Amino acid sequence: MKGSSSRKIRQRIFIWVVLGCLALAVGYTSWVVARAGASAQAEAQGTPLPTASRNDLETLQAGPHLLFLNEAEPDLGKVKLAALDPSFSPGAQTALPCGRVHFAAGNGVCLMADASAPDTRIQVTLFGPDFQPRHQFTTDGILSRTRVSPDGKYAAFTVFISGHSYQDANMSTATVLLDTATGVSLGNLEDFETRKDGQLYQAPEFNFWGVTFARNSNRFYATLKHGKTIYLVQGDLAARKLTVLHENVECPSLSPDETRIAFKKLSSSGNWQLTVLDLKTMKETALAETESIDDQVEWLDNQRILYEKIDYDPPKWVSIFVVPADGSGKPEVFLPNAASPVVVRE
Repeated sequence: MKGSSSRKIRQRIFIWVVLGCLALAVGYTSWVVARAGASAQAEAQGTPLPTASRNDLETLQAGPHLLFLNEAEPDLGKVKLAALDPSFSPGAQTALPCGRVHFAAGNGVCLMADASAPDTRIQVTLFGPDFQPRHQFTTDGILSRTRVSPDGKYAAFTVFISGHSYQDANMSTATVLLDTATGVSLGNLEDFETRKDGQLYQAPEFNFWGVTFARNSNRFYATLKHGKTIYLVQGDLAARKLTVLHENVECPSLSPDETRIAFKKLSSSGNWQLTVLDLKTMKETALAETESIDDQVEWLDNQRILYEKIDYDPPKWVSIFVVPADGSGKPEVFLPNAASPVVVRE
């Protein structure tokens, strides 16, 4: 009897152990499945990438590099850095979101739609090499263009006060210059004196946009529209004066050697043709990009130009393209899923 009872006890213990092991196995499997599901869900929702460390940023910033807006999830619209040849650099992701960005000599400007009123107000942020805000304010308008002078002293930004496009007959703009050290406004270009053919040029409906600075940041260029006519103007910040130079130049960008202006030129078909203007001879050269480009381009160097456009192959939202500045060659993708390129040369 005792032997039979002992065997029954051992059988029960064995069953309990087996059941316990099964329970543990089921629990572990459930935990693994749940963890995998959570990871997949987080990946599908776009878990933010870790932002760059201070060392990563300093390493890239030690030499010439590229700064741009990430147009890929999960860090859509955030500023990112990479080597001038992005294929040799994984890049450094920052946490700063922008709609337009520019940077030079340790100073940056970021335009972002104000979340409380994205169709009527923007937030302007001046930031440093750590990508932390130094000065910040909101203003009426819809974001358009922005630039920092090569010496980092000044910033400029353009907003639409009315309308959403430069082809809108009723559009109105405001273009403001800023002191990057203090964030103080240095004036709206509409308040500057404008001269054309040596004479004072005045009108109540002037619109300015697309500032680009020379190395001597007191000198700059911009677009002026009066009625249906569009001009390139040269500015003198200290004298608060503008001089008309040439017709049909929109969103100018000064070359590193300061001999040429790259711009978009409105054609009779209503498209914008990327073009380069020689400032000495005023000769224009149409570039090999055949699509209509609505952008203020960036010079990669004295021979090539960067700009953003929709990338169709394979379908992407927007990518940065490169094209020769002498009219030769053809457009090529320079950096996929990226926008608002800035070449930082120091």
